[in-house]
Amino acid sequence: MPYFSFCLKKKLFTKNNDRLNYLSKIDIKIKYFSKDIHLWNFLRKIDNSDHLDYVEFEKRQKLNDIGNQILFCLPPNIGFGDAIEYALSIKAIINSKKYKSVGVAFVDKYDFVFFKFFNIYNIYKKIISHKEMNKYDTIFHPTLEIKELKFQKYIRNDIETLITKKFNLPQYRTKKIPNINKKNTIKSITIFPISQSPIRSMSSILLNSLIDHYSKDFKINIIFDDNSKISQYLEKNISQKNFHKIMPVSLVNLCNEIEKIEFGIFIDSGPLHLAKILNKKGVLIATTVNHRILLNKFDSINTYSSVYASKYCKAPCGLTNIFNYNNNVGCYDSLKILNKKIYSSNLNTLQRGSLKEEYLNFMLDPVGCIKNIDISKLIVTINNTLKN
Repeated sequence: MPYFSFCLKKKLFTKNNDRLNYLSKIDIKIKYFSKDIHLWNFLRKIDNSDHLDYVEFEKRQKLNDIGNQILFCLPPNIGFGDAIEYALSIKAIINSKKYKSVGVAFVDKYDFVFFKFFNIYNIYKKIISHKEMNKYDTIFHPTLEIKELKFQKYIRNDIETLITKKFNLPQYRTKKIPNINKKNTIKSITIFPISQSPIRSMSSILLNSLIDHYSKDFKINIIFDDNSKISQYLEKNISQKNFHKIMPVSLVNLCNEIEKIEFGIFIDSGPLHLAKILNKKGVLIATTVNHRILLNKFDSINTYSSVYASKYCKAPCGLTNIFNYNNNVGCYDSLKILNKKIYSSNLNTLQRGSLKEEYLNFMLDPVGCIKNIDISKLIVTINNTLKN
């Protein structure tokens, strides 16, 4: 994804493009920086027009030292969960009071999350002006400064731990509010079955089993996403009827639903990360990513971990999504390759092709660590967590 600068000669109005409607509100003859791929593609198309002065690729500069005023430039297109992890680490840096000013650029739609749940105020959504950037003496690109973060799709690392370690700071944790819910006071269970990837989403068999087992004693809420093909598939393949469907229409709406839950059943997705910082009670079903990375020092959520292993992988393998290797799409196990082979590849090629078009195939025939979840042992874990 590009890191670039641009300058407008005239006011620019984009018709029927909500993603770029902010362009009409920015000043002309001012240099701005961005990582928004939609903006990059749009500006490249109108290059040499009467409205655009220039659009240029910017080279990120690795730091020799860290100053007193830091601007964190987040990677583009991060997920909800990663936004929480970056916010946790940046909040730790702010709370240390070692730095005069700390800002966060390119938070995109997660500005609400940074502000409401972490009280972080110096936020820039999709663009930042040259004048605003010059307020900071240190421009920190996490994926440039911390090499482990370059490989997040293939070796999932703990973002918060890596950044706080880089700054030699303790992790940020709020004081825990005692959870007074006991088994006889928990009346509803909320299930979060989908992620942005089929290798971290529940199978229809697992979801149906959970509804069947718990709907006798609890009200079952299931969080869906109308814009997700994975979600649409699961909704169509629920044979049970004793549940309440919740379809958040926005990130704000989703956060409101997470705040209301009494007990959650999670997979590795954004809602898990918000629920843990809110001290919500529940169970994580861990498949490809280690629960120690996902729940580091957050103990209100218990874990059931897949123990699947084959010649080619052992859960948790660290993958967050399927990938394209030699024009075949899958994970280590389904492609029958060892992870060391892809580490020696050009990582950009692994994301080529229409991966999303393959998602439903992996919902119909889930990867090994999902297909082999022991539902009876999972239910024991959930029951034990409900009791405590």
